Amino acid sequence: MNDVDKVLVVGGGIGGLSAAIAFASHGREVELLEKRPDFNVPGVGLGQPACALRVYRRLGVLEEILDTGFSYNHMSTFDPDRVLIVEHRFLMGGMGLPAFCALPRAVLHDILRRRAQALGVRFRMGAEVSTFGGEHGTSIRFSDGAQAEYDLVAGFDGIRSTARRYIVGDMFGPRHCGIGAWRVQVDRPDCVTGMEFMQGVRGKAGAIPITRDKMYLFNIRPEDPSEFFAADAMHLLMKERLAQFGSYVKEIADSLTPESPIVYGALEPFIVPYPWHRGRVVMGGDAAHVVPPHLTAGAAMAVEDAYVLARCVTSGEGSIQDRLHAYGETRFARNAFVYTFACEWMDIEQSVRSQAELTAAKAEYARNLDGRISAADRILDAFTC
Repeated sequence: MNDVDKVLVVGGGIGGLSAAIAFASHGREVELLEKRPDFNVPGVGLGQPACALRVYRRLGVLEEILDTGFSYNHMSTFDPDRVLIVEHRFLMGGMGLPAFCALPRAVLHDILRRRAQALGVRFRMGAEVSTFGGEHGTSIRFSDGAQAEYDLVAGFDGIRSTARRYIVGDMFGPRHCGIGAWRVQVDRPDCVTGMEFMQGVRGKAGAIPITRDKMYLFNIRPEDPSEFFAADAMHLLMKERLAQFGSYVKEIADSLTPESPIVYGALEPFIVPYPWHRGRVVMGGDAAHVVPPHLTAGAAMAVEDAYVLARCVTSGEGSIQDRLHAYGETRFARNAFVYTFACEWMDIEQSVRSQAELTAAKAEYARNLDGRISAADRILDAFTC
């Protein structure tokens, strides 16, 4: 039996909501499972490249995203005092799309949630999958004691995915790489009109506008995986970490208080080789791959996964196993590029450990960074839907 009429999407993040919308748009009966009791979404902001915006157009939410977010077409790289090293104009977008549109994570999440509701997606909140049972893994027992049968289970349940554990066990998954990311949402200075980075010694700072008057400031640097950061000390810790940077970064650092909405996350990159399914349980998004934020493409890859999965499954071509294998094969190749490029970029910038190495890095960036990012642009922008 190759029909898929009833779908359970596990995980209510950006990827899970996109998958629910995509399947519902194909006329399937969709239920979305979210372990949180509500959609109080943590996080700061998300840059969405043109490849993701194309999917949002198909999902019926593009105009609201563009109206809400901040669109930009360039990336600038500076030294710690914000002296320009190189400016890159993105080779993405066109046909009514900007290269990037960034917006607060909670706003994007709310746009997708409302679209899913309008399409009739049912939400099951405050529960998790306890067991995947039956011949295909789609006889589900939930943590609240309920049980249900589905034709397909799509696991977009994040970095600690239960779906991934069912599919591949504990062989593949997140491992702290020794780098952490600090983020805080602040007022946007007029000078910040696109994505920008400030390369320093042992890390970088930067900013991404997410609305007409807000941006998020970030700092990516080495951190001890065993370290615990007390909430009431976060502002002091971030001040220390930003001490080498000048311009508006120094002004923001000086203004941080215990009430500043600082978010810290350890970077734990990994990618699972395909196949990304077992029986009729399949995974996508952060369940299958987590990348450093250096291409600003993590959420975009989850959204693409969701769209391609729904398209493959509902195509009617071949057995359901053939369709799921085609999905994993297609998506692994693209995500492997993003994973490799982002990890290499992170390693390059984090290898700057002295002023002499910073001088050498600035010269190398001036010669080659525009060409490197241009190559990535062309690959990212090749996705069509």
